Amino acid sequence: MTTRRRDTGSLACDPEAVVAPAPRALLGVDKPAVCFLSNIGDAVLMLPALRALAELFTEPLTLICPAVVYDLCFREVSDRHVDTTGLPLTGPRPLPGVAPRAVDYDSLAARIGPVDVFIDTLTWNALSSTVIRPLVHRLSPTTTIGFPTDDGYDFVIAKEDCHAADLSFKLVRLFDPALRIEDYAGPLPLPPRVVEQARRVRAAVPAGTKVLVVHADTDWADKRWPITRFTALLDQFLARHPDFVVWVVGMGHESLDAGREGRRVYSRLGLPLDLTMALVAQADLFLGVDSSMLHAADLARVPGVGLFGPTRAATWGFRFGPHRHVERASTAKITVAEVLAALDDLAGAPAPRERAGRTADPAEDPLLGAVLRFRDAAQAWHDEPPSVPPGEGDAGARALGLHAVNFVLWHHEDAVRRAGIDDGEVARRKRSIDELNARRNAAVEDIDATLLAESAAVDGAPLRSETPGSIVDRLSVLALRIAHTARDAEHASRREVLEEQYADLFRALTEYLAALRSGRLRFGVYRQFKSAAQRQRCALFDGREG
Repeated sequence: MTTRRRDTGSLACDPEAVVAPAPRALLGVDKPAVCFLSNIGDAVLMLPALRALAELFTEPLTLICPAVVYDLCFREVSDRHVDTTGLPLTGPRPLPGVAPRAVDYDSLAARIGPVDVFIDTLTWNALSSTVIRPLVHRLSPTTTIGFPTDDGYDFVIAKEDCHAADLSFKLVRLFDPALRIEDYAGPLPLPPRVVEQARRVRAAVPAGTKVLVVHADTDWADKRWPITRFTALLDQFLARHPDFVVWVVGMGHESLDAGREGRRVYSRLGLPLDLTMALVAQADLFLGVDSSMLHAADLARVPGVGLFGPTRAATWGFRFGPHRHVERASTAKITVAEVLAALDDLAGAPAPRERAGRTADPAEDPLLGAVLRFRDAAQAWHDEPPSVPPGEGDAGARALGLHAVNFVLWHHEDAVRRAGIDDGEVARRKRSIDELNARRNAAVEDIDATLLAESAAVDGAPLRSETPGSIVDRLSVLALRIAHTARDAEHASRREVLEEQYADLFRALTEYLAALRSGRLRFGVYRQFKSAAQRQRCALFDGREG
């Protein structure tokens, strides 16, 4: 490890504040690594920074972190993972009377391998110096980055009195001060099967009924709010808001259904952590103590009320979505009336029904909104086939036009494969397929041209060969495949794969559009000029016997 040290200066929560950047050449190293040794709540807050770092570095990051954190939060960032379960703050706690196992740093360093750039995400000097220092000494990385420690790093991020998510994002702004945390603060990347399970739970709620999710339990006793006050609060809130029901989530035993309105309070306690967080993302309103559930609700943009005593709301509270904080020196001093007023203030705030994209609300983005309609449109068109509209309007209208072309094309190709179809019909349908394929290519190019005209193109930004229009086309075909795959048990595994592909591809599209509109990448429109009418007859086989 080299001994030079550079302080990047001060960065408060002001998004316009500038950080002295590190050499961009570091982004091209072969073996970048990020070390995260903390709990799940901190991992949720770290996710925007890791998403951005993964985008900046040309090679995949090696994530040095506990398995539970990687599986829940970081799997989307990189497929390179070294498990640290057993280090302080990682994995399950030792049983009473059982001494924690000794840390084998040599074995851990061997599993990690060579490191060119090592990024330490811990902001606590005492813990970083105790836990991370022995690992860094064994790895001897070429360049080190982190927050102030006794040892010192090559690039030191100054600690500031700001939100924990913003403090973590300073690691990103070391390389690119123009990046905004909001562009990377989307919902947790939960498995599609888990998200679908949560959606089914939500779909069972009567139409027009809203859901308040409550998280009351925490290992830190001083952060808890008395259960009797939770119960009294829910009685009053539900009486004032007859359109709400309550889901109580977490790993505790606080069912909170002992009040007069207890029949409208449903326990969702003890569920797997990923499913619990997926249920939080389905809520219309959230109430909870300082915890990972609050941070998950915030990333999902669920309006929420946070209760704070020993920890500070400015550091550990909501950061991105609509919210109210009720904060006292002790949670025991927080009154029911204060929390009820905060909930009442937010109860009318709309919550997105679809998972918010990392960088854009589909309800406000014409293209993403159109893509979200693909699957419903495919089902509806089986009752009333679409007319194929001309390529006009914004990118969303053009996307729906492309989807209509693909729908008609799908059924022409199905018809050609039917047994017993006569030669004349094959020829007619083949001509239709040729024409539709030409229109399909033109529709993709028109989507790209529309987006390119709206984007903030920057000369020198990375050039992408795949275009947004081609991704929309792939999503359209996937939507048709899902619509035509039976929902029986025999095809369940196939549907699960298709659903996962669709979710991943939609997420990729949202990221692509955000990077395009902020000038962080560019693409070109290459007209293919495909038209069935322009093709010339091939005379190669003229005059030959059949």
